[in-house]
Amino acid sequence: MSNSAETVLVPPDGGWGWMIVLGVAIVQLNARSMEQCFGLVFGDMLDDLGVRTTGATVITSTMDILINFSGILTGPLIRKFSYRKVTAVGALYVGIGLILTTFATNVSHIIITYSIINGLGAGLTTSSTFVALNRYFVKKRGRAFGYSVAGSALGMVLIPQAAQILLHHYGFRGAILIMGGFSLHALVGACLLQPAEWHYVPLEQESQKKPMETIAEEEGDDEEAQTRILLNTDLGRVPKNASENTFKDFDTFQTKFRKSASTKSFEGSRIKNSGSDQDMSAYGQMDLTGSTTFLNFESADDLKVVKKPRKRHHSVAAMDASVKPERTIKDVVLSPEFQKLKEKKKTSIWQKVHSFMDFDILHDPVYVNLVIGLSLFYSSEGNFKTVIPFFFRNLGYDTKGVALFLSVQSFTDICARLILPSVLDRFNFTKRQLFWVGLLLLALSRGVMALQTEFIPMIIVLAVAGIIRGFVFINFLITISEVVPIEKFPAAMGLHMVIRGFFVIFLGPPLGYIRDATGSYKICIFSQCVLLIIAFIAWSIEFFLRSKKAKATAALEDS
Repeated sequence: MSNSAETVLVPPDGGWGWMIVLGVAIVQLNARSMEQCFGLVFGDMLDDLGVRTTGATVITSTMDILINFSGILTGPLIRKFSYRKVTAVGALYVGIGLILTTFATNVSHIIITYSIINGLGAGLTTSSTFVALNRYFVKKRGRAFGYSVAGSALGMVLIPQAAQILLHHYGFRGAILIMGGFSLHALVGACLLQPAEWHYVPLEQESQKKPMETIAEEEGDDEEAQTRILLNTDLGRVPKNASENTFKDFDTFQTKFRKSASTKSFEGSRIKNSGSDQDMSAYGQMDLTGSTTFLNFESADDLKVVKKPRKRHHSVAAMDASVKPERTIKDVVLSPEFQKLKEKKKTSIWQKVHSFMDFDILHDPVYVNLVIGLSLFYSSEGNFKTVIPFFFRNLGYDTKGVALFLSVQSFTDICARLILPSVLDRFNFTKRQLFWVGLLLLALSRGVMALQTEFIPMIIVLAVAGIIRGFVFINFLITISEVVPIEKFPAAMGLHMVIRGFFVIFLGPPLGYIRDATGSYKICIFSQCVLLIIAFIAWSIEFFLRSKKAKATAALEDS
């Protein structure tokens, strides 16, 4: 064994990666900020249509469903095209959806244009931009994610104020039209998302040269069953002077060998015929005329030819008449055993989808529990964004006051996203552990906020809640990259979005119904906090069991 320096290409962890962060921030600022002030912009419109909280929740829940179920398309689309193209298409969908909402006169129109078209575009941009970040950063991934999501937080500061001014001067339709045009600036950010391979940097690392080994077959090629192939009787007589190239014409089928088979070619193989061994050149002396031949392939080193008694011809003319001038694929007939094996290998539609979507990661209980917790948080957060403007209005605050409250929370949110990543990188905590603590803190802060009615206490609580929200969001999606390899991140991201889409379906409308049934926004907000607590408890149980298992393993190793 000899040591040598091997050069490999790795993500830059900087360089053009910071332009990727800027591009993602621009996309998030322009494509996702409208969601933060849905109640502010659509509030009067929904009141005119006679739609209460349940109707607003249906609109936002439908959008969330489209955002999340677009995850089914994200992984395959990114593999087929690129994250830059997917982001650009998503940005176009967002702009078109908002512009078409300008002409809405009923809830159905809003659902089609705002929830479905805009939601699909928002989903494509979200997942594809975070895949881009994941390709560029490894060590500084937390910082990059934090800076990039600051774009949407900046939108939460600016958009409510801008929406309030636009509503005052242009009304609902004019405001939506202008904001739809503004969202198309996300295309600028998409243009910055260059392929990561263009900017990979070389890294020298020590490697050891190993002796050449046999080529390992894929797991799916492990065939223990023996394959029997029945050849048609009309192949004719092979000349004695035939070379090995003569038999290349008979390669009309493929045969898989056991995983233990070596990489030897058939050149050195032997023929076993009636207990005697002959070299490969003996093929030239085989008379296949009028015979039925079974070829049994068990391995590359064991090629058996078993021949049935052949039909005798009494004249050369009779023998020549039995020889066909052409050899076609129809001359090969598969034995019943081989036919059954082929039918077994036919992959079903579900198997193809399973392989295409990388559903294997769902076998990992850690990933499943992670996704459940993230989905509970997302359902709670989505409902909170919808309800909070109505909550402030219910307390008697006007549009200007609601916009101020939203901006205060968003300002402290963006400060947390910009400052905390660099601070938290100094501590030896995983992103999931930080997110886990943030779930509990966020539930407590929002529970306290629901009890406030006065202006100054509300401002203070919202400022604190904004900091905690920023702390949670900088660790939100990055937790997925900690439990799956980088090559499976697009699939893991997509499946996570699909699963949380189901959570939105089943939890979104019931949370809105709680508000309408009880007539209390406080109870509705408390219900959202319960979802956060459930996620916190689920992860706590997993952490406890894993810690207990690790201690038991360590004790066994010591003993």
